[in-house]
Amino acid sequence: MSFLGELKRRNVVRVAIAYAVIGWVLAQIAEFAFENFGAPEWVLKSFVVLLLLGLPLVLFSAWAFELTPEGIKREKDVERSESITS
Repeated sequence: MSFLGELKRRNVVRVAIAYAVIGWVLAQIAEFAFENFGAPEWVLKSFVVLLLLGLPLVLFSAWAFELTPEGIKREKDVERSESITS
């Protein structure tokens, strides 16, 4: 299996896309809110940096863990034949 195939199987690609979309929406909301409340410019920059720093953590979690009907389990503890990932 190729590396890209493994990323897709573990839903890392799907999580990365979802994180990017949600992060963009949160940044847009924060820009509007911070501007209206008169927050300094560094607050928005710090918020965006925190979103960017969170991306590797989220991608690592998507790689290492899998959501199952019993809850979150480590990927190596879930047999591929019993995986619910599509």
